Amino acid sequence: MALLTTREAAAQGIAGWITKQFSFERIDADRVRLMREVEVEGEPGTPNAGQKFFADDLQMNIKTGELIAEGNVVFQTPTARISADSAVFNTKTGLGTFKNANGIAELGERGQRNLSMFGGLEPDVYFNGEEIEKIGADKYRITRGSFTTCVQPTPRWEIVSGTATLRLDHYVLLRNAVVEVKDVPVFYLPVLYYPIQKDDRATGILMPIYGSSLATGSSVSNAFFWAINRSQDATLFHDWMFSRGSGVGAEYRYVRGPQAQGDFRYYWLDEKNAVIRGGVRPARQSKSIRGNLSQSLPFGLAARGRVDYISDVTVRQTYDRNFYNQANSSRSFEGGISGAWRNLSTSGRFARNEIFSNATNSTVTGQAPGLTAALSGVRLGSLPMFATVNAEAGRNVLIYRSGTTETDLGLLKADFVPAIRAPLSTLPYLQVNATASYRTTYYSESLAADGRTQIADPVTRNYGDMRVDIVGPVVSRVFNPGNGFADRMKHVVEPSFSVQRRTQIASQDRIPRSTGYDVIIGGVTQMSYGLTNRLLVRKDKAGQPQASAPRELLNVSLRQSYYTDENASRFDQSYSFGFSTRAPSAFSPIALAARATPINPLAVDYRLEYDPKALPANPKLLGMTLNGTLRTPAVNATGGWSRTPFTTTSAAGAVTQASNLVNTAADFRVLRSRIGGSVSFNYDVSRKLLYSQRYVAFYNAQCCGIQFEYQAVNYPNTSSFFIRRDRRFNMSFTLAGVGSFSNFFGAFGGSTY
Repeated sequence: MALLTTREAAAQGIAGWITKQFSFERIDADRVRLMREVEVEGEPGTPNAGQKFFADDLQMNIKTGELIAEGNVVFQTPTARISADSAVFNTKTGLGTFKNANGIAELGERGQRNLSMFGGLEPDVYFNGEEIEKIGADKYRITRGSFTTCVQPTPRWEIVSGTATLRLDHYVLLRNAVVEVKDVPVFYLPVLYYPIQKDDRATGILMPIYGSSLATGSSVSNAFFWAINRSQDATLFHDWMFSRGSGVGAEYRYVRGPQAQGDFRYYWLDEKNAVIRGGVRPARQSKSIRGNLSQSLPFGLAARGRVDYISDVTVRQTYDRNFYNQANSSRSFEGGISGAWRNLSTSGRFARNEIFSNATNSTVTGQAPGLTAALSGVRLGSLPMFATVNAEAGRNVLIYRSGTTETDLGLLKADFVPAIRAPLSTLPYLQVNATASYRTTYYSESLAADGRTQIADPVTRNYGDMRVDIVGPVVSRVFNPGNGFADRMKHVVEPSFSVQRRTQIASQDRIPRSTGYDVIIGGVTQMSYGLTNRLLVRKDKAGQPQASAPRELLNVSLRQSYYTDENASRFDQSYSFGFSTRAPSAFSPIALAARATPINPLAVDYRLEYDPKALPANPKLLGMTLNGTLRTPAVNATGGWSRTPFTTTSAAGAVTQASNLVNTAADFRVLRSRIGGSVSFNYDVSRKLLYSQRYVAFYNAQCCGIQFEYQAVNYPNTSSFFIRRDRRFNMSFTLAGVGSFSNFFGAFGGSTY
């Protein structure tokens, strides 16, 4: 046994470690004892690199690597730090035990995560215990201790457990765990898995949601999230309704690339007999399937698909939190493949959409299937003329269902439209374009002599169409106000005029109306005229007078059309209100459209259609819409007002009800998204009835949060609404790293974990 001098021991040290600071050494054979504020550091290039030990008294065995530290012991790695009264550590294996210890581990950079409604994971993990064992490179075992991710000096919450296993950047597994909030025990769990991954994606049970509804009673929703990898995940849902039954479901999501992604949801609801609000609700079972698919294919092709199916639409109106899903129950699915090669584009599509007007009546529309192709922008030799060809073929689906009775008005339709366009003038202040086209359309069925009954007798519609469009002469004037609002302003006046002539259609009275808006009146000359005023402003940046782009402050346009056949005005799709229900007139309504952007985050759109030729018994105001959007980092808001002042009935018997509706939705986030919420409502001005109102509020501390949701619906007493009145409430808590989620029916506005 060789004895070393103090100088030799200091020079030799322990393999892989550097003795940096000490005031006294004692050497006894292979054991070195350093005292008084000792610091040793792992040597670069060895497995100990980046590790440090601090202690009042440190004993090291050069051969075995055993290290015994006492008094103010601190063990530090690049991502963790443990303080203890004493420690036994092996410098060769990197394992050891710390007594009466507490530690902190860093999970990532601060400021890299955005706090959502459901909180986020703090970048530090705090733990303590009577004994902390380092049992792996990134693994610790804690005995009779606690764990938290709350970085407050006095943690708002912590989990106390008998034993816990902590793996940095992965999880904490606790046994006999008690969750405490402000030192008050909240609930006990025999086993708890808590994720602490850097990317905020970890497999585990999500925080539950408590809900209450007058129509369905109280409920608890929970979910299990499986982070398969960075490109795919899955979630299992469970909803337990105390008085109504339960539902289970699953969701799978994946992202393979920008054009390769999809999500699929399946939900099964089993409701039992119940008495709710004095009424008996019979037992029923239903299923719902939702999904979206986008996939790129070889040869420039892309596939898309979507399904939104529910076996019982009354379930959607009973449980769904979305106003439009409640008011317009439907189920649909569609899929298709499309591609584009230079001037040619083509697509194939299959679609089916069923809209329910009440529990027994519905209308089915769509294509089964349909093919389209378009060839555009092909120049005809050296001539200043361009050819386009549009072709479409498929089966149009139209089925009316009333109870067990079904009326099928579907038919085959093929459409072929070649056209030639010639730009006659491309001057900046005057543009003139002429277009000539020929259209032939084949229908597998036609109308009988009575003009109403559809029979299995094919018919073909042929007509020619010639059109000239003129924009200009455009005049403008520039102003230089040089004020705080704008340095330069430009007023542009842009008149427009077009004349169009369609030839006679011999089979016009036999063309079926079941194909929707494809109603053409032949033998008509139509003239359209309008005037657009645009106001552009530019505010120069300091020192960069040419760097600022102009912004359109205001755009106001007026437009009207004249027809040689009064009946053609009823089917002009250029106007929004009263298609097929307007009274015949030689003049269309006057359409006013305006868009204002007073500041960049705010935009307002307004449209009004006014009929000066309306009969005294009919209103001159056909309809109007007003919509606005506001987008700021703290507030996003949208609002709208639409008014149709009269009820009309089409020739097919479709009723368009008068309406005067106001709707709005807004969400806000302040204090770095720690406090926020959203509000939305739909109000019928005519009936003075608030159809739907919804409020969501959340608060996130640094390590925990809470959110509430309240919704009330109050629909008119019509057969279109299966649940006329209801009040719904949801509540959920969050812990850092364990977010809540939206249940299958869209609690908390559909926000997800």
